[in-house]
Amino acid sequence: MRRAANLYLLCFVLPASSGCAVEQPAGPDHDTSGEASSSGDTSTTDDDSDPGSLDTSEQTTSSPDNSTGGDASAGEATSHDHTTANPDTLDTNTSAAESTGAPPPVCGDGLKEGDEECDDANDIEADGCLSDCTREWFVFITSLPGMQGDLKGLTGADYQCRHRATKIFLPNGERYKAWISTSEVQPVDRLYHARGPYKLVNGLRVAANWDALITGPLEAPINVTELSETLHAAVWTGTQPDGTRAPNSTFCDDWTDQGINSTWIGDSGATNQDWTFGIEDSCGGGAAIYCFEQP
Repeated sequence: MRRAANLYLLCFVLPASSGCAVEQPAGPDHDTSGEASSSGDTSTTDDDSDPGSLDTSEQTTSSPDNSTGGDASAGEATSHDHTTANPDTLDTNTSAAESTGAPPPVCGDGLKEGDEECDDANDIEADGCLSDCTREWFVFITSLPGMQGDLKGLTGADYQCRHRATKIFLPNGERYKAWISTSEVQPVDRLYHARGPYKLVNGLRVAANWDALITGPLEAPINVTELSETLHAAVWTGTQPDGTRAPNSTFCDDWTDQGINSTWIGDSGATNQDWTFGIEDSCGGGAAIYCFEQP
């Protein structure tokens, strides 16, 4: 009996792969016929054996979490653990992103920001900067004498506007452009789309803003010169009421023609579409130009 106990203890310590066989003591509940065979078989039919003596490899096989083959569900769980977003982190990142954005402009704080056209920190409408932070924009028709279709190109037309505005000290005199089209450019693309009203030099309002200007009708005709004088005259435009170039026009060879061709002209006394798109006339005649203040 002592020898059997020693063998039992030895096999408990050594791994199952050592081929050790346990000699079972005889008793009413044990079958002594289960002696180890010469082949080294370690199996036993003892149902009451100590759980601690179970084969280590058996425990490994029975546990899906420790499988050497890699359980698929475990892999998925690992993947989800890495990709699942943390709501707290998202909230923090979102708040940080929002906090870095610039605050919207505040009309009336004295700072011209964003799409504000002006901000003088008061509600006085008569000073040119309105309470909604839009401003008034001057427009005039050039005074006599009228000019032929050879305006020295688009550059020459813009020069006529700037020269006349600065000569009588209109605000932003160097920032005026002519309302004319060429074969390559047109007012809708090259002029500022004002958010505030267009006004004549004498203070009469022509249109509430750019959209009102190009959809018409005008509130007042553009018939006042830079000198604040009323002038009813033909006006070089080559332009339709929406600010696009007139179709099938030579634009007086892009305003270098002295009389060979014809183009569309406007009527400074009109408030309907004729103010810019009245009739076709010879490039050799005399006409004025509409001038619009720019930022």
